[in-house]
Amino acid sequence: MDTKTVQPVQESTAKRILIVEDDRDYRDVLTELLEGEGFKIFDVENGQAGMDFLKNTDVDLVLLDLLMPEMDGVTFYNQMRNALKKNIPVIMLTNFVTTVRPEGVADFIIKSNTSLDEVLKKIKNIFV
Repeated sequence: MDTKTVQPVQESTAKRILIVEDDRDYRDVLTELLEGEGFKIFDVENGQAGMDFLKNTDVDLVLLDLLMPEMDGVTFYNQMRNALKKNIPVIMLTNFVTTVRPEGVADFIIKSNTSLDEVLKKIKNIFV
């Protein structure tokens, strides 16, 4: 009988994702989904908290809500690129159909129109 041992994802090799989202329930759902896929997840509730986090920590991807208190997603994105000089791929999240899409954003997800499977597929495509 042939047996295989499943190796856990090494934390040092796991892709690190920062979720910047003011909706606690949606953050929790994304965190559970992505941790189950082996990603290392960090989450914050607004753009200012995200900026503070990125000053000291590197990540491989940012999932970024467009509309949040304290600092919206567009402001966060611009400050991350310009002030922090970080060129991290960003998938922007929103529940509003909008034409606001900063140049360089890797993908744009309308949360209410996109299944979690589709969200996961878009995230995995970033790392291909």
